[in-house]
Amino acid sequence: MRLNEEVFSLDKMGLRGRLYTAFTFAALVPTALIFYYVANSYKISALAVYTLVSVILAGWWFVFDAFSAIIKINNKARDALRRLEEHSGAEKIDIRNEIERLDTAFSMLSSKVKESVGELEQVNSKTEELSRTIGKKVKILSSILDADVLFSKSAPSTEILQFLTERLKEIIQTNIIVSFFRAEREDALLKFYYGISERRVEDLLNSNNMNELMNIKNIVIADEEHKDVGFSFIVNTMGVKNFIINPVYLRKEIAGFVIAGNSIDNFVFPGDISDILNLFSYNMSITWEREILYRRIEDLEINDPLTGLYNRRFFANRLDEEIKRSTAYQRPCGLVAVRIGNYSDCKQKLEFIELERILKRMVQVFKDNLRPIDILGRVGEDSFGVIVIERNRRQSNYVGARLKEAVYNFLKEALPFAPVINIAVAESPIDGTDAAELFECIHRRFEKNEI
Repeated sequence: MRLNEEVFSLDKMGLRGRLYTAFTFAALVPTALIFYYVANSYKISALAVYTLVSVILAGWWFVFDAFSAIIKINNKARDALRRLEEHSGAEKIDIRNEIERLDTAFSMLSSKVKESVGELEQVNSKTEELSRTIGKKVKILSSILDADVLFSKSAPSTEILQFLTERLKEIIQTNIIVSFFRAEREDALLKFYYGISERRVEDLLNSNNMNELMNIKNIVIADEEHKDVGFSFIVNTMGVKNFIINPVYLRKEIAGFVIAGNSIDNFVFPGDISDILNLFSYNMSITWEREILYRRIEDLEINDPLTGLYNRRFFANRLDEEIKRSTAYQRPCGLVAVRIGNYSDCKQKLEFIELERILKRMVQVFKDNLRPIDILGRVGEDSFGVIVIERNRRQSNYVGARLKEAVYNFLKEALPFAPVINIAVAESPIDGTDAAELFECIHRRFEKNEI
């Protein structure tokens, strides 16, 4: 039953189909029946008349249904026109008939749809722009927070500055960036760079260019809107068309610079570029100030914090003093270095606290096998040094062999694996006339594994 309702339902039939059906039932079928009876001289029976009337009525019912649909469409078009007139504030439209009303309604609705599509495209464009802006702000905030996390964890300043430089390159749409900082009482620069070779960085930061850069007090922007700003050496050295130079201040003094650029045609840096650079420069200046303070503290420290022995810097100073004294009195001065050859295995296989405990106990092993006048220091993470007062190379070799045996026996019991101990010996003035030359000699002998 339901299948029949779906087959003979007019709801799914179009307006043209309904009119064709109405014409068939109201005119075509009755005419065909009458012609059939007249052509064959049949007498029209009551059944035929009943059938003919039924078909005609069905046809007119189809006609009524079709025109009802047309009237509904017309009423909806009239309501739509009234709402459009009220919404747009336009004057009342003079319409003479239903067909004109339908045409006008469709035209106005089509125009409104086009306007709505245009407005939707504008909204989409603004939404995309807003999304990019929000993404950029989130990336900036994320970068600063990540840098703060590294700072709070006492990460090396160089690691933080390198991280900030890399993130800044991504945010300001450049393919080359160079940041550098000047240390106190040092001519060398601490440099970080991406997208450019070390040789070109050296050319960029030569003495002539540095003198020109140090005269910059505020941000310099060169792009499609900012031309003829000078600094041609940046364009030539970095190979860019657009660039930014931003000084990094530390307590009202210039501590370094950030230079970034790209080669995009008709490029204009965003309007908030100054704020972004100021934010990153501020964090860089804080990190660099911490690095300076750490270096000052290191200059004041003389002991290794773990073992309590002299650190490498103070040990080297003492070695220079002993070399000068031995030279003045024409006496020899020996240097013995003891290195744990498999120290990396110790770090991997031992817990940090256990390794510290072993290193602290090793200090006493050294002291038990040295004279009170000999000077002991920690000259590397895996190395110890001994200034053997008034001992030549042969005598220093004897001291080194004794230390190697003592340290090996100690570590063999303390470690769960066999230790590897390396010894190197140098003598002043035969192997060098200052601490730096003796350390270089020790380094070469460690590499060649010779005493």
